[in-house]
Amino acid sequence: MKRNIEKRLSMVLVAAGFALAAGACASTQMTSTWKDPNAAGAQLSKVAVVAMAKDQGVRRMAEDDMASKIGSRVTPSYKVLEGIDLKDRAAVKAKLAHEGFDGVLVLRMAGVTEQVTPGMGPYGTFGGYYDYAYGAAYGPEVDTLVHVVSSLYRLPDEKMIWSGASQTFDPDSIRDVLDGVSKAVAKEVQKNRLIL
Repeated sequence: MKRNIEKRLSMVLVAAGFALAAGACASTQMTSTWKDPNAAGAQLSKVAVVAMAKDQGVRRMAEDDMASKIGSRVTPSYKVLEGIDLKDRAAVKAKLAHEGFDGVLVLRMAGVTEQVTPGMGPYGTFGGYYDYAYGAAYGPEVDTLVHVVSSLYRLPDEKMIWSGASQTFDPDSIRDVLDGVSKAVAKEVQKNRLIL
């Protein structure tokens, strides 16, 4: 199952969008953020969220989830960019400007890494050692980390006003990653009063 999730993740180009560890619970945290010091007071009122992904289902899930977490001023881009190739930046910008958007939030998956925690080794009692040996067989614990970068731009000058990198620890599914990233980004954007 872990390989199936990683295979699906490899299809994600700019979204959040993931693997399994027995008994693990997914958690997302922002690992770094940046805000344009001149962005204060220049809140955006109509923002499109663009999650670039080869898998259109993942894209729609990511955009819907982000829009629902941030609020009514954020619209999933698939609802307004139908028929437009996301690779065509000029066409995307023109359509968003025509529809009155003053900002765009772009999500991209930056990578999936594994973190290996070595087994703890033998215990001092038969019972402790036997349970350990049976359950772990000296195998290391492998945790999956999913890294997503989210960047908020002001239109029409295309200036980045906020960016954040997030990390999701041991997600069970794409949904876990999207939900965690959306909550973390929404908290930052609302805290900095960038979308009102």
